[in-house]
Amino acid sequence: EPAEDLLEMDGMDRHLAFILASRSIITMEDLAEQGVDDIIDIEGMTEERAAELIMTARAPWFAEEDA
Repeated sequence: EPAEDLLEMDGMDRHLAFILASRSIITMEDLAEQGVDDIIDIEGMTEERAAELIMTARAPWFAEEDA
């Protein structure tokens, strides 16, 4: 089951969050560690959407660097 941060992430929908969780991508941190190629094979996923989701998941990394 997906973590709350993944479910509430911008651009995420509930169905996709559960698909990701089934692949052991449970949290935003898990998603941030993925590459486009890791999730592009999900039905309906485009390369652009995959990249946007991953960059959104990585946003906290950049916030920490700026702090």
